[in-house]
Amino acid sequence: MPKLSVAVVWHMHQPLYKDRLTGRYLMPWVRLHAIKDYLDMVEILKPYPKIRQTFNLVPSLLEQLVDYGHNGAVDRALELTLRPIDQLTPDDKTYLLERFFDLNWDNQLRPYPRYLELANKRTDLLAHMAAEEAASRFSDQELLDLTVWFNLAWFDPMWLTRDPDLMALARKGRGFTQSERELLIAKQRELIRAIIPTYTRMQAEGQIELTTTPFYHPILPLLVDTQSARVARPDLPLPEHRFQHPEDAHAQVRKGLEYFEANFGYRPRGMWPSEESVSPAVVELVADQGVAWIVSDEGILAHSLGAKLTRDADGQVNEPEILYQPYWAESNGKRVAMVFRDIVLSDLIGFSYSRMAPQDAARDLYDRLKTIHSRLPKDQSHLVTIALDGENCWEYYVRDGADFLNAFYALVSADEELAMVTVSEYLRAHEPRKTLSRLYSGSWIYSDFTTWIGESTKNRAWDYLYEARQALAAHSRHPRHEAAREEIYIAEGSDWFWWFGEGHNSGQDDLFDWQFRLHLQNVYQLLDLPVPSELLEPVARPAVLIPTVKEFALTPAIDGRRSSSESWKGAGVFDPTVGQGAMHAATHGVRRLRYGTDATNLYLRVEFADSFEPGPGDVLAIYLCYPGQTRFNAAIAFDDKLPNCPIQDWRFAHEVRVTWDPMDAVLSQAGEYDTWHALKTYVRSAYQDVLDIALPLKSLHQEPGAEVRLAIALGSNGNLTELMPREAAIPLHVSGKVAVAGH
Repeated sequence: MPKLSVAVVWHMHQPLYKDRLTGRYLMPWVRLHAIKDYLDMVEILKPYPKIRQTFNLVPSLLEQLVDYGHNGAVDRALELTLRPIDQLTPDDKTYLLERFFDLNWDNQLRPYPRYLELANKRTDLLAHMAAEEAASRFSDQELLDLTVWFNLAWFDPMWLTRDPDLMALARKGRGFTQSERELLIAKQRELIRAIIPTYTRMQAEGQIELTTTPFYHPILPLLVDTQSARVARPDLPLPEHRFQHPEDAHAQVRKGLEYFEANFGYRPRGMWPSEESVSPAVVELVADQGVAWIVSDEGILAHSLGAKLTRDADGQVNEPEILYQPYWAESNGKRVAMVFRDIVLSDLIGFSYSRMAPQDAARDLYDRLKTIHSRLPKDQSHLVTIALDGENCWEYYVRDGADFLNAFYALVSADEELAMVTVSEYLRAHEPRKTLSRLYSGSWIYSDFTTWIGESTKNRAWDYLYEARQALAAHSRHPRHEAAREEIYIAEGSDWFWWFGEGHNSGQDDLFDWQFRLHLQNVYQLLDLPVPSELLEPVARPAVLIPTVKEFALTPAIDGRRSSSESWKGAGVFDPTVGQGAMHAATHGVRRLRYGTDATNLYLRVEFADSFEPGPGDVLAIYLCYPGQTRFNAAIAFDDKLPNCPIQDWRFAHEVRVTWDPMDAVLSQAGEYDTWHALKTYVRSAYQDVLDIALPLKSLHQEPGAEVRLAIALGSNGNLTELMPREAAIPLHVSGKVAVAGH
């Protein structure tokens, strides 16, 4: 029986935070992730020679690593770390207070008493005063200690135990000096300089494979033609102007490969298309550049095959022989090999295992691989592909994931039936057996492109990009044309569109907005053209804190069909991926919640991810609660148990438990001693491809204008699978005419 081959592909990516015209870095994330994530991920492999893995390095990240390591790159946070305390302005001090706590508090702050002391003081002060005044209450020594701890806490724990100087700083804890701040930054640059040589050496030794991405991480299918977004979503609203620049997509691929070769001395065989976004045109682009294989998502495979991959109650694929093999993808006589990631295994590492004990999480992943092996045909080789972000998840793990990874690598190393391989290693021994007759156009998120296009703010950004691209084309003979073209390439990067509009919240969306517009402004300035006035204002229009009645007043169709979306136009929207810390906390249950009211009902529409297939044991619980009441501390349970929810400070006064049978909707009310009583209220619901619910407002028993808070949870066979929001319910003001979002 052949071994089960397992390929793990780690994606290392940051957008370009540098303003090329000034040389200044606008955000510190390359530097900070460099001292926490990039080097330790390969260093940890050294005791496990049987473990081979693939690392994807985005060129825009590599460029910034070189800049920090060798060219003295500086960002504002670094500048303030080195600036003498007595030279800090009030604005500088406010920046320290606002930005030098940007990390995971549980794993990067709370373990250090002095850092926690400063954080508690900050919290107490901000509860009573503005940030500028609060910053003025910190002494010079406290601010100095804060700058040291912010930089020190971002180091991977591995370096804090290996480097005597860093270890000494951690032990000292407080009372730091200017020279110790300078030592800390020097240590950062030293570590950053070691990243590329270490990857180069381990690639030469055969333990890792290196791949790359189009230079500035653009969504290639959308550069070729924004119309490709309608393959997955035929009714998707698109920008006013159709963006069609396959030459830009070609240049992004070519530049990425050339920059990789300049740093590592060879061209990689593999490529991670940005956001695993593919289309037939992408196959042709990468094949023309000599790329042998690319990676995408299992949803793309399912759509390409016109099939649905299903899973059992444990999340195991019921059709393993379909997913766990490579395929040829062909277009116009060009072809590349493709591997497709297992969504569940990838997301368990990215979003779930951090909440488990490291040994238990490692055992769970190992057991899942063993189960896959046992279910596959015995006469052929198979490849399980696990592909995910290689940096953002680790801050949620104890010791930055080292305990989990060590435990998992040890288990696999000792097993003779599992082989951890690089993708190229597997493909050299096992060419694809099947060819996709057509390749679906989509990405790893919902198998479509709606994360980057289709929403009003995202579409506005595409129109701004289109207009700047037109200006570039009209001035092709300008002496600074190539510099302006580079600014266009930067603005084509996926990250700017990721943060625009609905779906994600970085906590610094205004800075991403500003950077996008800055690169477009640079295009006009380089071409000696006036900067359009719209680029001087945020792409994202200022949010209205209390929306008008008209915006959320509606009487929609309760038919459970996505096709009736027009009747939900103007509803409030909540996306469960907003504000979860990681770049994207993917869900495979609830995708989005829409809400609104008329004079009679509170209306809810629950939209599900494409990969979600409801079963008989699935239950959606909807909680309506009121501020200032006693908190429940019990966890949610389903079926015959009455669920409770630990969301901040609200007792859940009502519960709507809706199963997939529309006639089985039940409304119950909390009573004494955590008991629940059924109410004689008719709840209308319908489910086809979305779940629609109409809840009578009279059942809320609230005065007009009273605040009600909303949360939803998804369970399967008695187990909680999703809770959203996770930390704070959605505030609604219910008046009998409208439910108005209060955030």
